[in-house]
Amino acid sequence: MPQKRKPPRLHFRADTGTWIVKDGTKRISTGCAEDEAEAAETFLAEYLASKYQPERGGRAAEITIGDVLIVYDEERADLTSRPKETRAAIGRLNDFFGAMAVSEVKGRTCRDFANDRGTDSGARRDMEWLRAALNHYHREYGLDVLPAVTLPEKGTPRDSYLTRSQAAALLWAAMGWSKREDGTWRRDKDPKRRHLTRLILVGLYTGTRPGAICKLQWMPNTTGGWVDLEKGVIFRRAEGERVAHNKRKPPVKMARRLIAHMKRWKRLDSDGKKSLRYAVHYRGSQITKPHKAFRSARQAAGLGEKITPHVLRHTRGTWLAQAGIEPGQAAASLGLTVDEYERTYLHNDPSFQEDAANAF
Repeated sequence: MPQKRKPPRLHFRADTGTWIVKDGTKRISTGCAEDEAEAAETFLAEYLASKYQPERGGRAAEITIGDVLIVYDEERADLTSRPKETRAAIGRLNDFFGAMAVSEVKGRTCRDFANDRGTDSGARRDMEWLRAALNHYHREYGLDVLPAVTLPEKGTPRDSYLTRSQAAALLWAAMGWSKREDGTWRRDKDPKRRHLTRLILVGLYTGTRPGAICKLQWMPNTTGGWVDLEKGVIFRRAEGERVAHNKRKPPVKMARRLIAHMKRWKRLDSDGKKSLRYAVHYRGSQITKPHKAFRSARQAAGLGEKITPHVLRHTRGTWLAQAGIEPGQAAASLGLTVDEYERTYLHNDPSFQEDAANAF
């Protein structure tokens, strides 16, 4: 019996230093270098959607995972909250599972994928897409057996957060100061981190994710959230935006201090002739990747490598817990369920389990 042809898949050519797509005897260049694996995965997903007609429905022993992924890419990827990331995950899954029959998806193969992926959190996200693709295929076209997808365990909640003094140090560093070894501060002659002050303050006061902060604008729009100074509310979602169930973006009420900062920033961004678009920006342009400047500020403040832009959100959640804010209200402001909030932050409350500890 002839071996079933493998579906198209990615292959790295060491001699040229580029990714290609292997499709039978064909070799298609992706134009992507070695460090552009995500772009190559997106290229593969688009190639699969345009060049290959998958089987639709049948026995799990005869349908390949590659076929299932292509169907999902064609019919559902554009409807997800982040189509580009969805297609990148499809590419990674296809590279590992593509030639396998649906019936070969078992606990062992899932664990092998997690080992190959190198990170449990990344493998878990990818395999959630695999499960969604299998469920969609079965629901629309039918499989005689629907396999169970074994996910790696969820990671433990982050423990890193800023103390009040560390947050102050980070703000000083963003404004152009550097902490010396003897604990004193000196002013840099050419500070290039001042744009981070807005990012840091919005992150600490609202717990909004850094990516959403960088998209905030002064008026309603279809590409990001916006700041309503009249109501004192930040609307995190763009008009008509789809969001993943675990990336909710509810509106958040601003603190009076943050509103004062926002009003001042709005005045600075308006010169009478034209107004800047983004609430947080670098010389008028949108900030796409704040990590390089943030690393510089972190180093200038004398903070460790665990302090990343996302720690601002974690700090907000931790401070809410330490302040004893009612969990339902705190969770809502962060876009979490009460269970997620309590699992992640409540143990940081100094009075955590105090009543139970002193019950007798």
